[in-house]
Amino acid sequence: MMVKFCGMTNLEDALIAVDLGVDFVGFVFYEKSKRFVKYEKVREIIKNIKGNVKTVGVFVEQSDSEIKNAMDFCGLDYAQVYRDIDGIDSIRVYRIKNELPDTKRDGLILFDSYTKTIGGSGISFDIGLLKDFKRKDRLFVAGGISVYNVESVMEMDVFGVDLVSSIESYPGKKDVNKMKEFLRIVKG
Repeated sequence: MMVKFCGMTNLEDALIAVDLGVDFVGFVFYEKSKRFVKYEKVREIIKNIKGNVKTVGVFVEQSDSEIKNAMDFCGLDYAQVYRDIDGIDSIRVYRIKNELPDTKRDGLILFDSYTKTIGGSGISFDIGLLKDFKRKDRLFVAGGISVYNVESVMEMDVFGVDLVSSIESYPGKKDVNKMKEFLRIVKG
């Protein structure tokens, strides 16, 4: 199962995550987020980790052209988006309340819990909803994923998990021990 650590804000945390064996790292370009980071900073971080991990930019309010320009400027592998977008490698996010959406498009998808704010809430949706979902082989699960519930997510045989708040000391700063413990459970 793939593991994505999102909400990276500094090179130190990104390097540690890569050294620990994470598969994807994410950077939030949503200015209302506590984990917001500027394109210039992400570009510098990616120069130091490129080739060792897949990189993802989280876009909420940007236009398609802004997203494409940011991806080129930063050197990102994927754009995580909350709507359909063509012409780029994307991870399409669906916010889950109490039923799963229709996911007809190809490519990676991410199910996150529906909350008033976007991302990093630490709140889970009903994982049992995934039982009969047919596209688990391209599905990231987010929303309250931690060492306490990841084994039940692993039983669903999904493509990956996406974590933010459960591996932090505080918003925007990762906790080395929490990252290490999570990856020990998932990757052995």
